[in-house]
Amino acid sequence: MNKLNSLILAILTSSLVLPTVYAATFQQVSNQPTSILANNTLSSEQIRQLAQAVTVKVLSQKKGGSGVLISKQGKTYTILTNAHVTSKKGSHSIQTFDGKIHTATVINRGDSLTGNDLAVLQFESQDNYQIVSLASTSNLSENQEVFTAGFPDDSKELVITNGKISLLSEQPLIGGYQIGYTNKIRPGMSGGALLNQEGKLIGVNGLLNNAILNEAYFYQDGTQPNAEQLQQLKKFSFAVPIETLAKISPNLAIIPPEWRNQQQAQKPSVGNTFVDQVNNIAQQITVRIDSKNSGNGSGVIIAKQGQTYYVATARHVLQNPDNYEIITPDGKQYAVQPENIVKPEGLDAAIVKFTSNETYSVATISKYIHSIGDVISKYNGSSFKGIEKSWVFISGFPQADRGKRKLAPGYLSFGEKLVFNAESNPLFEAFMEGGYRLLYSNLSLPGMSGGPVLDVRGEVIGINAGIQNTKIRQTEIGFAYGVPSSSILSLATQAGVKKESLKVVSNKPLSRKDSEITLLENHPLFGIKKPSANASEKDWFEYANQMWRIEKMSETISVLQEVIKRKPDFYQAYYVLGAALRYEGNDPKKALAALDKATMLKPDYYEAWVETSLLLSDYKQYSLALAAIDKAIEYNDNDGSLYFFRSSIFFNLQRYPEALAAIDKAIEIQPYYFSYLMRCSIRFTSQDYQGALADINQVIKLQPDFTVAYAFRGIIRFQLKDTQGAIADTNQAIQIEPNNSLFYLVRGGIYEELKDNEKALADYTKAIAVNPEYAQAYNQRGDFYYKHKKWDLALADYGQGIKFEPDNANVYFARGNVYIQLKNYQAVLADYNQGIKLQPDYANAYFVRGAVYAELKNYQLALVDYNQVIKLQPDNANVYFERGVIYQKQGNNNAALSDYNQALAKDAKLAPAIINIGYIKYEKGDVEGAIQQWQKAVEINGKLAEPQMALAVALYAKGEQQKALNMAQAALGLDKSFADVEVLQQNLWGTRLVDEARKLLTTPSIQAFIKQ
Repeated sequence: MNKLNSLILAILTSSLVLPTVYAATFQQVSNQPTSILANNTLSSEQIRQLAQAVTVKVLSQKKGGSGVLISKQGKTYTILTNAHVTSKKGSHSIQTFDGKIHTATVINRGDSLTGNDLAVLQFESQDNYQIVSLASTSNLSENQEVFTAGFPDDSKELVITNGKISLLSEQPLIGGYQIGYTNKIRPGMSGGALLNQEGKLIGVNGLLNNAILNEAYFYQDGTQPNAEQLQQLKKFSFAVPIETLAKISPNLAIIPPEWRNQQQAQKPSVGNTFVDQVNNIAQQITVRIDSKNSGNGSGVIIAKQGQTYYVATARHVLQNPDNYEIITPDGKQYAVQPENIVKPEGLDAAIVKFTSNETYSVATISKYIHSIGDVISKYNGSSFKGIEKSWVFISGFPQADRGKRKLAPGYLSFGEKLVFNAESNPLFEAFMEGGYRLLYSNLSLPGMSGGPVLDVRGEVIGINAGIQNTKIRQTEIGFAYGVPSSSILSLATQAGVKKESLKVVSNKPLSRKDSEITLLENHPLFGIKKPSANASEKDWFEYANQMWRIEKMSETISVLQEVIKRKPDFYQAYYVLGAALRYEGNDPKKALAALDKATMLKPDYYEAWVETSLLLSDYKQYSLALAAIDKAIEYNDNDGSLYFFRSSIFFNLQRYPEALAAIDKAIEIQPYYFSYLMRCSIRFTSQDYQGALADINQVIKLQPDFTVAYAFRGIIRFQLKDTQGAIADTNQAIQIEPNNSLFYLVRGGIYEELKDNEKALADYTKAIAVNPEYAQAYNQRGDFYYKHKKWDLALADYGQGIKFEPDNANVYFARGNVYIQLKNYQAVLADYNQGIKLQPDYANAYFVRGAVYAELKNYQLALVDYNQVIKLQPDNANVYFERGVIYQKQGNNNAALSDYNQALAKDAKLAPAIINIGYIKYEKGDVEGAIQQWQKAVEINGKLAEPQMALAVALYAKGEQQKALNMAQAALGLDKSFADVEVLQQNLWGTRLVDEARKLLTTPSIQAFIKQ
């Protein structure tokens, strides 16, 4: 059941944010060491040599400067420099490092005053010159070491300086300058290279520090820095980022496609972007729902039958008895009769109908399952980074702007690090209680509840339910939540809507390029305006609140840091900063420091304690995470979600009774379906399958379209020997969600356990067909091929698994085990080295690698690995035995005896250790002691040939020949390889014992027995 257990963990890690566990199997091994992975950082001397080779002088009639060789095609070389270095007209010459002069032509030239200060020149030469590689400025960070190169006017020699990046300006200065750094730039070095530590070109020098004209520090958009900012800017030299080259010369072959696409997307046709298309759809289907006493909400037209229209909305919009009316897109008002409202308990959704002779558009509803299952297949066991975002929009009528509809952008979130970030726990409670299974970053203002959640096609994937009472200084923060379309369709059926009246599709949403998503920030529909430099901290806080919603995390963090500088006691800003840093994942220490500051300023700020606990859990600091969640409970002991988190920590610590007690408390406070799922997982792991079945049945009762629960129940039923029920449940999961690869893996795992290999392989292959980038599917099929000794196929699948999940250590171990079977020992060590690098605390990996080194007779490295296993697993008897074997091979019998005895202290029935002690005793002349060891081994396991053969030899030497001959025949009847003296020597038989064995083996009766 190892395979099904790993699938259970895949389900739970995505549903409950628990870590995956994957067991690597030890196999017999050997190989040779591989080299350590190379570091791409160049030395200072290498940087100097590179800069000298690629930097050129740019000469013109009136001006001069520097340039850098960026491309070669045939005999044509391309130079990048500043526009202000070149002239619009006249001749230009390039002097290369060998002193040769080449006539150059300006191919493209920006404008240093109104555009970007870059120019591209080309010349032809038969000589072979080195070309610099282009880097991506997206990898830059402050304090990163950089190097500049150029030819100052006052020197004939190339000057190279080093320094650090001090500023990365979000808004480009005039000329396109954005990278500020401490390196000293002298006149004449303009146009020269700005290199990173890998020797890659990240920008072009051009703006010296302390420029005479203040206008040099004005921004391209016309804004100006204040006096304090101006003085700060003047401290640094500036370069134009290399990506700006795509604006000046987009057709150069060396321009990466993503740069070119980004530049092309920055000036979209007004009204013709996908955002505008979605907005046009939303405008036609979104309605306002007004009330006399309860404010307003929103809704979406989902069906028409005759002259009756059906509107889906949030239940809480129509919660109170009141006089409601629907305002359609044409502004007409329709009174709502109470009997025309369908609002079930336990689901924050409702259907309301009205009658009209007018023709209104009806929404297209996508029943593509937007659920946790969407990301299970790409979760790598510890992180959701790299998972493609599903961008969505919410449409509705904010109360603050009555009568004006708003479209808000954001992205779906399932189990990601920010699921519970920057929000109070009532959101968690509402999420569990109201049937919400959509979480998204969109800013949902009061009045937008009940409106549609739309994908990038403009198809409705759910109903927006808003943000649950989460404000900081009147700013709505945190994720919004919604009811998925599957629940809306079920409710529509209850309301009497016929299937043919609904427009339903099941297409997977389109992906959008990053360059298109970048437009969201500047699209006029959203109005994400950057505050002025002297704006209040509240304005900047609200700006940050909008930026993280479109995943501009770097700017969010920068803004929050600035807010805190202005108001150091703004503890909520520290809290949100910690959450943002946690989400970004690059600097957990800074995230923890921000959260610590929040709780220091306000010790009873339990939300910050929760966030601290989640952050510590991210990095497996479970004991500290437990202390933090207990602190949160100290300040708020009636919040069930805190006990849920406490239970998950105990689960990760494998303290299952305490995990069960904590989740029982959570369920006592409020019986949410997620809590039952958590308790189900604890009971399943504790092998209480009946209890687990009762809990998963409760999950399904509360959430009948929660597909993951059916897959989980299928595995539980299989454990309870209910094979038909197990298959039926997995079939149900696949029927509901046929685009989820995980469910095919679950069913395939069940088929494999049932020995129906043909169906198992078909399901594994189907999982890959559904999602060709699903690493776990390749890994599981690789396991299948391994089991059936199809080594080449297993290698191919593990290779694909590594391709799509290169940070999964377990796949390297699995592939290494295949190489063991193929005796490709160099590949074994290469994979195990990489796996250990990724998972340095996995004891079994050191055990396997130690065995490899031992097989190669590299005993020193074998001992190093076995010592590491003992450090990680001090009660592992087998590793003491294996280390003892190494010592015995080295002739260090005292150390070997010590380790064998240590092994027996851990496992008194470890026969190999008992046998080997006998060998050492025999060589020391303690024949009776050796005989006792071997007799003890035979008592433990009478089918072991080796101790019986050793006993036979010892007895034969003592003169008990007939007894010895009988015992020898019995031993050889179990394993005739012990008639081979080389085998005996390999098994650590000493010289004395081997000599006696030769005598026994040459007897006529034994020779005759061997030949039988």
